Amino acid sequence: MMGPRDNPGVNVSMVEVYNESIYDLLKSPNEVQEKLQIHKKGKELHVPGLTEIEVCSTDDVIKVMTVGEKNRTTASTKMNTNSSRSHLLLRLVLVSYNSVSKTTTRGSLTLVDLAGSERISRSEATGLRLVEAAAINKSLSALGQVFSSIRENSLHIPFRNSKLTHLLQQCLGGDAKACMFVNVSPLDTNVPETVSTLEFGMNARQVALGKATTHVTKTT
Repeated sequence: MMGPRDNPGVNVSMVEVYNESIYDLLKSPNEVQEKLQIHKKGKELHVPGLTEIEVCSTDDVIKVMTVGEKNRTTASTKMNTNSSRSHLLLRLVLVSYNSVSKTTTRGSLTLVDLAGSERISRSEATGLRLVEAAAINKSLSALGQVFSSIRENSLHIPFRNSKLTHLLQQCLGGDAKACMFVNVSPLDTNVPETVSTLEFGMNARQVALGKATTHVTKTT
């Protein structure tokens, strides 16, 4: 006999935001890579066509992450020989059905690896690398604006100013919790970037999201 929570399942998806477009990092290499769009489904955001893989263990998750990381867009710049040219979002969704109460509980965990902000004067980016750097900086600026708007209790939060912030809307809403880690360089030559990163982290730290809530739906 099954327990009160029957057949809990966990699905994983991975996307990158590259040049203000969303791409599926788990799509088969034989499939045509198309730009994904964000749609609203009820109270939640939905990305039609996104690959979701069911996982049963930590090893399964690591295997999926390895595939997604391999498909992520990277390039060499003067400051980094393997520079991430996109933001990466890994999402785990857990759905659990309770056969006694006839309810379904749904929760999710989103892990985000943000591409680092880039000073063009130092990276000496040109051509496509310059376009990528501009897109990265623009989306990070949009995220900073969202942090500021939430902190100031603004009536309008500019989530739609970037694909990155639009995807993160549910993570930064009133029924979620968020935690940010910032990485800085120990080198003296990177002090300007370190200061900028710490200021970005301080901006995020001042954001209060309120109390997280549980998503439970009645199943008929």
